[in-house]
Formats: sequence, structure tokens, C-alpha cells
Amino acid sequence: MAVTEAVKEAIWLQDIPSVYGACHGLLCLLDSSTDKAAIWNPSTREFKILPPSSIQHPPYFSPFEETYLTLDNVSFDNAAFGFDSKNDDYKVIRFVDLTFVNSEEENPHPHFMDQVELYSLRSNSWKEIPSPDYTPTCTTLGNNYVDGICYWKTKTGAYLDFRGLILSFDMGNEKFSILPIPEFVGSFPEYYVDLLVFNGSLGDIVYPSQRIDTSFDLWVTSEGVWTKQFNIKSISGVVYPLGFGKNGDLFLRDTNDEVLLFDASTLEIKKLEINTYLDHFRFAISLHAYLESLVRINGIQEVEKYVIRQPTRNASNEY
Repeated sequence: MAVTEAVKEAIWLQDIPSVYGACHGLLCLLDSSTDKAAIWNPSTREFKILPPSSIQHPPYFSPFEETYLTLDNVSFDNAAFGFDSKNDDYKVIRFVDLTFVNSEEENPHPHFMDQVELYSLRSNSWKEIPSPDYTPTCTTLGNNYVDGICYWKTKTGAYLDFRGLILSFDMGNEKFSILPIPEFVGSFPEYYVDLLVFNGSLGDIVYPSQRIDTSFDLWVTSEGVWTKQFNIKSISGVVYPLGFGKNGDLFLRDTNDEVLLFDASTLEIKKLEINTYLDHFRFAISLHAYLESLVRINGIQEVEKYVIRQPTRNASNEY
């Protein structure tokens, strides 16, 4: 391993990246405040740092202020990671959020612009692709990739009158599309609607925004047809769902920042010995299904001294 590559990895690991997707045993890590990104295979401990963003930021002219504005901030968010079976390639897509201001004003009003860039593991490079008319409004629960397509929740219209939509991106043909969120899932001010993956299909989990005793409805789509899978009634103290495991069990987080497991077959809830309050970023925790893989990513091996290992409990449940 080259010394320079080891140093790059050491510097990168000092930051706090987030997992933005899992595919074929590979994890995609990104730092939304910078353009740093990486692909990691925990099984082989191979780690690939992606090249810097190559996207060119255009000038922004404000017709209201009749002047060109200054680029004030760039952030990278709403990423997705998946496999392009058509070209046998792993790809990362992310939205680049640009903030422009009038530098001559004391309290300038921000103006926003979005760009989209796509990374190819095969070419080890980024490229800009046309931006869709809609932008993601929030992240999904865990993975947002299903069978070559990535999904985000978006919307149209004004608050109290907006309509939820699903923005999709096909990794093969590199095209965006818009899908409707079923109207029967509930109105948006009163309900949260989160996208997730359930048993290999795209799903909506719907729950009330006033979460005292929370109930959940799960809807799953197959070939454009939405079907209600089940309802979980009145779970006291649950804050929000984290996502589904491989057996269709639902992971939840309660008011004590502890993780619960809902068994879909028995309709029983079990408290797991996982406390998210131990994590400084517990409000941004996501769930990703992982399987061991020998997929090569032409990266470097982890530097052992920079690997942070969680302490494990003993038989008496103590660290």
C-alpha cells in the first residue's frame, strides 16, 4: 500500500461520514459538508476513496437584484448507491446544493441552485447529469435502492396544499422519473410518509405526526400497484421507524433512544440491547441490510490503527 494512500485514508477517517447506501455487501460513505466519499467492503476490509467532485459551478444572476451573486456554500446530500447491471458497474449519485448571496449586502437573502453528479466505479470518475425538475425533500429510511433504481421522496405545491411524489433514478439509463405516492396513505400535515425497502420491494411506511401512541401502516408497490401489508396499532413511546430487516421485521426507536424489534409474523415487540444514545448522531441513525461479499473495488486495505471497535458486553450485560 502506498504511503500517500494510507495518509489519505487516515485523514478521511478523522471525519464523520454517513452511510448512504448498501449494495452487494458494499457500503457507500459520504460527508455531506464536503465532497469526500468512499466505498467500503467490510468483509475484505477494502476501502476506496472516491476522487473529488469535478462538477463546475455556474455563475448565478439574480434578475431581482440585477447582479451576479457570490457562491457562499456547497453541500452534498441525498446520495444513493447502487448497481448498474446493464454496464456491470457500481454507481453513486448525489445532489449538489449551491447557496448564492449578494456579498455586498449586510444580511443577504440566500438563493439556491441544485446540480446532480454521478460516479462510476468502472471509470473511477464523476460526471454532471441533468437535474430533475424536483429535488429530494428528505432522506429515506436506510437504503433507497431497489433493483437498479434509486428512490427519494419529493413534493409539489405549497405547504398545507402540497402533494407527495416519489423521485426515481434508473442507474442503467441514467434517467429520472416521477411516481405518485398513493393518496390513500393519508394527508401530509397529519401523517409522515417515509420510503423504505421491504423484502426487496419499495414501500411506504405511514404514521401520524402527533406521535403519542404511534401506529404504522406499511404499503408496498409491485409493478405500480400499492398493497397494504400490515398495520401496527398504538405502540406507546415509539419515536419513529428505522427500517426493515431481511426477515421483514421492523426496527423502531423509542423515547429512551433504545432500539425495538417488531416481529411481523407474531406481531410482538422485543427490546434489543442497542442504545442509540451512545451515538453522538443518534437522530440521524439509519438501518442498512448487509451481507458478506468478495466484490473487489480496486481500493486499499484499512489501516488497522485507525479502526475503531465498539466495546462488547459480557454475560452480565456489562461493558
